[in-house]
Amino acid sequence: MISQNPNYIAGRAKFEAKEFKEALTLYTKAIEQEENPSLYSERGVVYYYLEEKEKSLADMNYAAELEPENPYRYSSRAFIKDSLGDVEGAIADYERAIELDPDDAIAHNNLGMLQEKLGYVEKAKKSFSHADTLAEVDQLLEEVRSKRGYTPDPNAMEEKEPVQDEERQTLSVMALLRNTFLTKKGFKEYVQFVKDGFRISR
Repeated sequence: MISQNPNYIAGRAKFEAKEFKEALTLYTKAIEQEENPSLYSERGVVYYYLEEKEKSLADMNYAAELEPENPYRYSSRAFIKDSLGDVEGAIADYERAIELDPDDAIAHNNLGMLQEKLGYVEKAKKSFSHADTLAEVDQLLEEVRSKRGYTPDPNAMEEKEPVQDEERQTLSVMALLRNTFLTKKGFKEYVQFVKDGFRISR
């Protein structure tokens, strides 16, 4: 739910220029005109850079309240909670983000880092393993799309609507099947098969 509000757009430009106080003023004006969870989330990031972490968390909380089914809301808030020393709360948010989007490699990786921080070594290993597998899937997806002439929009925002496309769902089956192969060679052969299948059939 990315805003087209002129104050947001101007605020975004100020944020990218690292003019955080000006960005804060413009985001606040945009929020006064439009109750949009993305505006609260992005203003929360500005508060974070201004070292006002409690205000940052408050905005992240409200963004999650407005859009409770968006995994991005929880992974964003998890980062702020961790910076405030609430590691357990951050872990809970990453787990919720993964519930909503099991294919988010970054959330798996960040969860693993926090689990490791608290000494949950085996849990951390599993999280890192999921992250590695999903990263391979993402890399494969990029290769397939590149061969088919797909070029990503360079102007796309970091935050995306929580929708999974058909290609990603198909390729993510690899994450479920990976452990059924006894050797790395077997997995690599399967990866090549999928790549060839996409190239031939589409």
